[in-house]
Amino acid sequence: MHSQPFNAPSKHTQAKKFECIYENYFQRLDALSLVQQLVQILKAVQRHRGVSMGALGGNPSFQQEICRQQLQLERHFQMLDVFSRRPGKLINSLQQENLLSAWATISQDWQDDSVILNYELHCHLVEQLLSMISSLGKQLETPLYTENDVSSPPSQRFSYLEMLHFSTRLMPEVAEQIGRIRALATYVSASHLCDQDFHTKLGYLIQCTRVNNEKLRHHIKLVENKPNAELLLLGQLKSYEVKLAFLLSMVENDILGDKVQADSRRIFDLTTDIIDLYLRAVIQGTQVLQNWLDADIQLLIQSS
Repeated sequence: MHSQPFNAPSKHTQAKKFECIYENYFQRLDALSLVQQLVQILKAVQRHRGVSMGALGGNPSFQQEICRQQLQLERHFQMLDVFSRRPGKLINSLQQENLLSAWATISQDWQDDSVILNYELHCHLVEQLLSMISSLGKQLETPLYTENDVSSPPSQRFSYLEMLHFSTRLMPEVAEQIGRIRALATYVSASHLCDQDFHTKLGYLIQCTRVNNEKLRHHIKLVENKPNAELLLLGQLKSYEVKLAFLLSMVENDILGDKVQADSRRIFDLTTDIIDLYLRAVIQGTQVLQNWLDADIQLLIQSS
């Protein structure tokens, strides 16, 4: 009988190591699931901001959507509360309280708020959500395998980090810039009032959106040939560059020009179409990351 080599790990040690990797794997799946939930809340808060500012601007058609949006958000937060009680503590009680407090401040007697207060309160909640999504992305940056078990090639590692940045930083931030344009432009076109503060804010957001859209175009080139990239709606994202350029030009000419002449419903619908596509791409990006994690864990299981 051959004795076990001195440096060879025992079966017990090997089993414990694999158990830690499996726990890490399921924690990552939960983190990606939480990102998806937060993106859905982000989308609903952004839309609520847009319709409430349209209503405050004097367009009664937006009023009908507000109750529906508020009900959806209440259900989203209830679902998040249930998720927060799961093992793993990916969202702590303070984060939960801050989100609920911010939403309560927004939704309570919003009709009596000034339009700029309504806008800033929504933006504050959105920034909390973006920070949580980004933080989860940071937690997901470390390799699934912390030892030289079945480590992925460097090219796969870079692909993972690029997709993670795409899904948890770049796309959500670009979508929010367009969301802010939607809110401000919808109000101005509904009220036909554009003071210097709104003019400055919109001009700055248009400039930032153009800069970040160039970054997005570059990043799309990085991820378009990766495994499962067909899930990312990249073709649609490229085609929507024309729609985004048209939107920004419309805001500059029909809202920031000499006379406000844009239709608030048209502005809202056009921006919503773009934002919805961008956030769908975020969700698809997290699903690609899930697929890659599944492939990694299967590679580990099948390793000798």
